[in-house]
Amino acid sequence: MGLFEELKRRNVFRVGIAYAVVTWLLIQISDIVFPRIGLPDSAVTLVIALMSIGFIPALIFAWAFEMTPEGLKRETEIDRSQSITPQTGRKLDRMIIGILTVVIAFLLLDRFVLNDETPAEPAAEASTVAVEPAPVAEEPDEASVAVLPFVNMSGDANNEYFSDGLTETLLHMLAQLPELRVAARTSSFAFKGQNTNIEEIAATLKVANILEGSVQKAGNRVRVTAQLIRANDGYHVWSQNYDRTLDDIFAIQDEIANDVANALGSSLLSVTDQPMHGVSTTNAMAYEDYLKGMEQQAIYSYTSLAVAEGHFKDALARDPDFAEAKMALARNYALKLATGLIEYEEASAAALPLLQQVKEQNPKEPLARALELALLTDFQYTTMPADERRQALAEMRALLPYIPGDTWVRERVARNLVNNEDKPEEALEVIQAGLLSDPLSAELHSEASRIYSRMERFDQSKAALERAMELEPENPNYLSQMARLYERLGDLTEALIWHKRATEADPRDHELVSNLAFWFFQLELTEEGDRWASRCYAMAPQTAVCKRIQLQQARVHGDSELHLQLARNMLEEDISTRLFGFHAALFSFADLMQDQGRAREAYDFLAEKYPALLTPETPPQGLKDSLVRRAGIELMLDFAPREQAVEAMELWVEHWLAARGGAYDAWGERMWVHLVKGEIPQAAEIALADDLSRPLAQNIRWKTRYTDDPLRRELADIPEVAARLRELDQETAAMRSEVQQMMMSPAWNE
Repeated sequence: MGLFEELKRRNVFRVGIAYAVVTWLLIQISDIVFPRIGLPDSAVTLVIALMSIGFIPALIFAWAFEMTPEGLKRETEIDRSQSITPQTGRKLDRMIIGILTVVIAFLLLDRFVLNDETPAEPAAEASTVAVEPAPVAEEPDEASVAVLPFVNMSGDANNEYFSDGLTETLLHMLAQLPELRVAARTSSFAFKGQNTNIEEIAATLKVANILEGSVQKAGNRVRVTAQLIRANDGYHVWSQNYDRTLDDIFAIQDEIANDVANALGSSLLSVTDQPMHGVSTTNAMAYEDYLKGMEQQAIYSYTSLAVAEGHFKDALARDPDFAEAKMALARNYALKLATGLIEYEEASAAALPLLQQVKEQNPKEPLARALELALLTDFQYTTMPADERRQALAEMRALLPYIPGDTWVRERVARNLVNNEDKPEEALEVIQAGLLSDPLSAELHSEASRIYSRMERFDQSKAALERAMELEPENPNYLSQMARLYERLGDLTEALIWHKRATEADPRDHELVSNLAFWFFQLELTEEGDRWASRCYAMAPQTAVCKRIQLQQARVHGDSELHLQLARNMLEEDISTRLFGFHAALFSFADLMQDQGRAREAYDFLAEKYPALLTPETPPQGLKDSLVRRAGIELMLDFAPREQAVEAMELWVEHWLAARGGAYDAWGERMWVHLVKGEIPQAAEIALADDLSRPLAQNIRWKTRYTDDPLRRELADIPEVAARLRELDQETAAMRSEVQQMMMSPAWNE
């Protein structure tokens, strides 16, 4: 008998076929079941390896052994006349047929049930004129995906920036598909490091698919594993391993994004009129610097923003044409401005040229233009004509669908609508539209809270802010925002507790400390105010914020000469406008000089420092020019004919109205106009109806306004105003006592 016939007689072929069929079935079952029970991808690989290793031993076993009625025996021990290999072969045939039946059923199920994809409608934000939040469907569109943070498998925590950066780039690329809805970065990264069920993640983010993977980086080699999972049943729509050199990381990103898009039934290169891209560099070292910068920028702290700036500059030194690094650096300057690290002028001079360069490189880059518009409306908010600002705002809104995951630009749109257009309802719609793709964004919930507060829907404001704090419990900005909300509600004791919590969350932030110093000085609790003021000076003695506290401290202690000298020094230094630093110095100086009969001297000092004071017919070129002209008008009342001051005031109002589109609804400005004209009863009416009618927590500065300001001091002669000031004095005393009692409570001392 030949070898072939002997292999056939001993059922070696049947065993091989059965083994192969069982192996295939086990792999398919493992691929579906293992992810649902939380096992890693490597578990499936282990099954494949073990079954492959077992194949040859299985064939050897079939050759060397035979199943008999007495049990398993070696082939050499069996008499050929008593062999039952034919019967065993028939049993194996039936088993193979049974397994093949299961396999065919599985293939049919996979083809016609599990993989039944239906085309989805393109995902778009809404009209560029009025952004309406899309209705949230019970079931997410099939054309929706969340890109979870790729797991760093390198064994080195320092490589975390690389896996996160790869995730962000893939997320950015997929977001360029107009018909694909991609969960925003903030919401996707909320699940980083958590062992959350895929189905739960998808339900939270309202997506039908999840893209996850891992990155192993060793030297110049990188292995990326990616898999696309259908959330409702755990089916692996697609999976792939990529082994490359680090120089190929950009090709890997393109490949993964294309593969995912194709797996979802889209074509990455045919759905848009502009080329798709991840990042615009091919320099691997520049890319690493960029990713390190993005990692630090996401932390958003005093220290991290400085570190991020260094990384972005290193990236640009390696690749001067790296557009994403330029945009990231420009945004970094905006964030530094928001934290008080730099001023408007410095931020503008540094950020805007970078964005202009990106636009020259790629005129169709939506993010560069959106960032530019957002920064312009921030930097030039006091000088930009109302028509230009509205045009910029409309263009920003039109760009939002092309940058769906950019929270910062969306917030700028909302704030412009609230602060400059007085359209909080539209602002809320813009934020709600963002929350559809980024439901776990603490920033968007925080912004919603601000808008609700502006609309005096305080319950909703508090709920939105509580959601933001739930998502980022240690963020001091939200704690401080809660303090300001309680101020709006008139509950100063609770506001102070939240202010203190904010300082504990970030002990390095001098601005948070200054809030407490301010309130204690306003309540004339000088000892406690001095304590918090000392902390502020120790942290940042040269900042406008802390110097403003020094002014307040000198006033409360009754040291008018020190008060005047500090104010003059701040003006000579051209102190910044941050948190009313310049405003406090300017009007303290003007008021104190007026009280000393030195109004003309004060006017001449300001005119030398700010020559724009002498050209009232020319529109102010910034906030400082505008404030100086207003202070100058009040000083003129002491040494010039009132008609001259009124004429200057009318020009100031004309410029002020032009910058705000003609809206004239600010009670403070209306009252000031009447005071300059000498129309005291009309000014008093506005003061009683608006300013003095507000709760004490919102009007804690009443004493400074009506006792220190020579112009408003005239209102105290009106009996109704004098009576209200006495009431406020009594309320302040009661509030001071309440705060003193609160400071002895566990809530304050814990």
